[in-house]
Amino acid sequence: MKKWRLLTATAALTLMLGACGNDEVEDKSSQDTDSAETGSQAESNGDKAAFPMTVSSLTAESETEDGSKLVFEDVKLEEEPKRIISFDYGFLDTLDALGVEGIVGVAANGGQGNIADHLKEKYAPSDDIKDVGSLKEINLEAVAAAEPDVIFISGRQAAFYEELKEITPNVIFIGSDNTDYIKGVEESVDLAANIFGKQEEAKKLKEDLEAKVNEVKEKAGQYENALVAMYNDKKVSGFDNGEDSRFAYVYNDFGFKPATTDIEASAHGSDFSYESILKVDPEVLLIIDRTDSEVDAIKKDIENDIIKKTKAYQNGKIVYLDGTNWYFSSNGITTEMEKMQEILDELK
Repeated sequence: MKKWRLLTATAALTLMLGACGNDEVEDKSSQDTDSAETGSQAESNGDKAAFPMTVSSLTAESETEDGSKLVFEDVKLEEEPKRIISFDYGFLDTLDALGVEGIVGVAANGGQGNIADHLKEKYAPSDDIKDVGSLKEINLEAVAAAEPDVIFISGRQAAFYEELKEITPNVIFIGSDNTDYIKGVEESVDLAANIFGKQEEAKKLKEDLEAKVNEVKEKAGQYENALVAMYNDKKVSGFDNGEDSRFAYVYNDFGFKPATTDIEASAHGSDFSYESILKVDPEVLLIIDRTDSEVDAIKKDIENDIIKKTKAYQNGKIVYLDGTNWYFSSNGITTEMEKMQEILDELK
C-alpha cells in the first residue's frame, strides 16, 4: 500500500467543484442545482458558511488526451477546511484575495514554480507550507505529509485526481471553460467565498472586477482590431476568438475585435509565422511571453523587419504581457485585474 493511502481514513470531508481545463484537459460546463443551492444556503447566513454543505463541480466531467473521461464527484463538507492545498495558481490568488488562511501546500516546483509575483514570498515553501511538486508532476508523498482537508486542482493536475482522492476525498476541480470567461472567474470566487464565509469580501472583489472589465472594454473599442499571439522559444502562436482558443476571452470578454477568425483551434494556438502576423496586419498586437523573460530579451525576435511593417509596430501598439499571469495564473481574481491593467497601461 502506498504511503499516502494511510491518510485516507483520517482525512476531513470537503467538497467538489469543477475547473478550468488547461493543456491536457477539455472541460465541459454543466449547470447543477446542488451548487446553486449550496451558494444560497451559505449566503442566507451572511458571512458565516453553513455546514454541512454539498458542493457540485462547475464542470461535471473532463476528457483527457487519451480520450478517457474523468467525472468529478459531489463532496459533502462537514466543516470549514482548515488545511488547504491549491495546485492552481489562479485559485490560490483568489483565496489570498479573499483573506482565506490555512494554505499548507503549493506547487512551488523547488522554487521554480510560476507563481504570481505578489504571492511568491508569502507562499514560499517553509515549515508550514509544503512544496507539493509542479503543475504537472505532483509529489504525492509531500501532499500526504501536509495532511490537507481539501485539495484544489485544475486541468494540469486532472490526471492525478484518483490518486489525490486516496489522500483525501475532498479534491475540488476548480474553474470553468472559455464560454463565459469572466463569469467563470466570478463563480470560482463565489465558490471559495461560500466555503470560507467570505461573501462580503467576494462582493467587493467582483465589483472591482466588473469595473476593470468595463474599463478595458472601453479601451478595446478604440481600435479597429487586435491579434493575440504567444511567444515561446523564438516561435509565435496565434489565437483568435474561437470557442477552443485559449485566449478567446481577450476578444469575447475584454472587447477587442479579432484581426482574423481563421486560426486553427488549440490550447497553445497554431504555428503563426511572422509573415502570418503581417498578413492580418493587426492594429494592436498583444504578445504573451510564454518564457516569462524580460521584455528586452524578446524584442529582438518579435520586432524584426517583418513585424516592423505592421500597423501595430508603426503605431507603437505592440503590447508585451506578463507570462506568469497570462499563462500560469489565469482565473485568479487579482491576476485577472492585473492582466487588464497591464493592457490599459500599455495602450495609454
